[in-house]
Amino acid sequence: MATREEKFLRKLFSEFYSKCRLTVRQPEKREFGFGGWEKKIEFRHIGVKGEQELRAKLVSDAPLYVSHSVAYFEFPDARPMVRKNWLSADLVFDLDAESHSCGKFTCEKCLEKVKAEARQLIDDFLLSDFGLSKGEISVNFSGSRGYHVHVVSDAVAKLDREARREIADYVTGTGLQFDRLFWNDGKKFFGPKPTQGGFGGKFARAFTSRLEEEEFALSVSRKLRDPQEKAKLKSAIQTGNWDNIGIVSREKKLQEKFDTMKLTLAGRIDANVTADTSKLIRMPNSLHGGSGFLAASVPDLEKFDPMRDAPAFGEEKLKIKATEAIPALRIKEFDFGPLASGDVRELAMHSAVYLLCKKAAVLA
Repeated sequence: MATREEKFLRKLFSEFYSKCRLTVRQPEKREFGFGGWEKKIEFRHIGVKGEQELRAKLVSDAPLYVSHSVAYFEFPDARPMVRKNWLSADLVFDLDAESHSCGKFTCEKCLEKVKAEARQLIDDFLLSDFGLSKGEISVNFSGSRGYHVHVVSDAVAKLDREARREIADYVTGTGLQFDRLFWNDGKKFFGPKPTQGGFGGKFARAFTSRLEEEEFALSVSRKLRDPQEKAKLKSAIQTGNWDNIGIVSREKKLQEKFDTMKLTLAGRIDANVTADTSKLIRMPNSLHGGSGFLAASVPDLEKFDPMRDAPAFGEEKLKIKATEAIPALRIKEFDFGPLASGDVRELAMHSAVYLLCKKAAVLA
């Protein structure tokens, strides 16, 4: 049986969907999934004839979570999956704040980190390595603690699962080995140049940049205390002649640096999401039932602040009672907390809804 809080949220969400702007591309070809208080996807295989029917379903059902397929189908509501007749699919990357140490209230540091990872994915892989244009890439906040990067392009639309898995493996550096970037022809030891594309160029550029860090440079060779030796090393890397480097146990040290740096050079994505040609992903600009925030479209990732820009509701007052310890929080320029379990507060609607969705408070 639905709780007071779930009924309240569903009424609020229904009102939101009656007025909001829907931004789903070709909704009539998407499969939709709706979720509630316990599961993010309780019902799927939902099809609509267009935006008007989609809005009517959102208003009447008032789901707490709304997802749609990355795929376009001829018959989106058909079952089993094979009867849907798959036509094509967007390529989607899912990035999530990896640290769980902050519990259900994701900290600013974690949110900043995952935003930086989204920028890295776009700049270092999608634009640089894959040659996509900015117009083919869109970004959505997940509504909670991550980002979804969508690629809509003829270049990827017909890719099957295997091809998408290869893309995911490339981004994550899966299977990338030291001897794929460095080799010895029996006379000289060669490696990547900073001007190269792919992981070779990434490693060479990152390695050269980090030589400016004294601790890193000295861990490569004590000789690098001398600026002339450091300049000589950088010059050698520019030509790809890593043989011209006076480093004791050269290959062993470079292997160690490669193994460590590969982790930071690789993209941190959920590879299974990228590979899945019929995955259900959060609907852009829908509400997230775990926060009351928008899965907002992000036109400018650099300027986007989820705690300021994603809350969907206003400043009307709502009284809540904390059911657990709540840390100090800042939502839409409003500060509140910390709260102890049992504390009663009157908060702005966006903040009260956030706590209700987090199941950290009840209506007072």
